[in-house]
Amino acid sequence: MTGETTGEAMAAEAAGLRRWLVLHVKPRTEKKVMRRLSGCRGFHYLPTYVRVMKVQRRKVRRVLPLFPGYVFAHLSPEERSDVLRSNLVVRMIPDPFPRRTVSQLRQISRATRAAPTIAVSRQTFSEGERVRVMYGPLCGTVGYVKRIGARATLCINVDILGSSVEVSVSSADLEPFKE
Repeated sequence: MTGETTGEAMAAEAAGLRRWLVLHVKPRTEKKVMRRLSGCRGFHYLPTYVRVMKVQRRKVRRVLPLFPGYVFAHLSPEERSDVLRSNLVVRMIPDPFPRRTVSQLRQISRATRAAPTIAVSRQTFSEGERVRVMYGPLCGTVGYVKRIGARATLCINVDILGSSVEVSVSSADLEPFKE
């Protein structure tokens, strides 16, 4: 499996290098944390989706976090202490397999841009057929399939959170995937 081991992660911490973290933030503060991180030179990512709701006979578009309470970041020790001083972060979860998480986040980013309907599932799908999307805007995305009628739902796992994102795709666009 790719990714750094715990010993390598501890060595990187001691050397003052940037480290991949999942920031568990206080409720409804994800966007505030992202504004705080905008001054940092490190990478930070908040997966979002658009939800259209009816409020007092009007349609309102809201941009909501796909994983409420979590922000992904690649920070130096100084940036980590600055974010902790903001009093918005509950805890920082070190990522033991950052390459796998970054790959999963790239697939989720592609899915949120391409799919009109997207939903978060609080379970990962380890059972079921593993597939790759062969055609369309999600071409190359790998996940597990959960069938619903003539359409298929592609489940893209985020292992570190124990969650997955479900995207509706055509069954004809899928092929079995073996590593």
